[in-house]
Amino acid sequence: MKFSKLNRGFTLVEILVTITIIISLAGMTFMVASRAKQSALAAKTINNLREIGACSGLYMAENNNFYPPTWDNTNGANKSYAQVLDPYMHGVEAYRKLDSKFIGPDKRIAVKVNNFSHPITFTMNRAVSRDITSSNGKPPSEQLVHASKVGNPTNVILMADGCQNPGNMGQTNASAYRMYAETGQTGPRGKAAQPIKVGPNADTSAGDGWFRYPNDKCPALMCDGSSKSFAKGTILNRNIWIDVVE
Repeated sequence: MKFSKLNRGFTLVEILVTITIIISLAGMTFMVASRAKQSALAAKTINNLREIGACSGLYMAENNNFYPPTWDNTNGANKSYAQVLDPYMHGVEAYRKLDSKFIGPDKRIAVKVNNFSHPITFTMNRAVSRDITSSNGKPPSEQLVHASKVGNPTNVILMADGCQNPGNMGQTNASAYRMYAETGQTGPRGKAAQPIKVGPNADTSAGDGWFRYPNDKCPALMCDGSSKSFAKGTILNRNIWIDVVE
């Protein structure tokens, strides 16, 4: 019996070529979807930072134009910046929710919340946002940074994405203290354009206290309330020092 050419099956080569094309298309689709997801998370992070910036502005308007504290321990208050700003954001205690604006949507590890935690994944520039306490006998006006001390608020970071610490319930340290230890509050004007050290960029105890670069970019809130992203290695001393005007 003779078979018509119209009834013959696919050859092995044709099947392999078809499978290869399908796999390639699936891979391209996954890559496109992954990039789209990353872009959406980055946009949401920047939007959250803008909202936090607006709340910081409201706080400053009610507090003689001082930037909010990283931590407020006046009379044993023991409040993080999230607690300080939360009433201006969406109501007291709402900051404890996992969808809080203070938890970046591009977090890499889970953030745990309980009645004693201050869930955050953004970290404050310690040169601008200071800890305040009543134990040293100084009023907040002598401990916080006044807006007039920040020479170029458009270029100085107030807050940025921070490395998460699994040992701290997946949260970020409230202030970028390790970066501050590397550079201080200010320095020689001639070194303003010098890049700051990039930390481990890892969600480990070693990364705690450093800025983080999801997808090699660090989303940041500036002191004037604007927001931007810095490519890895492009944050300069002038972006974290408070009194450099150039």
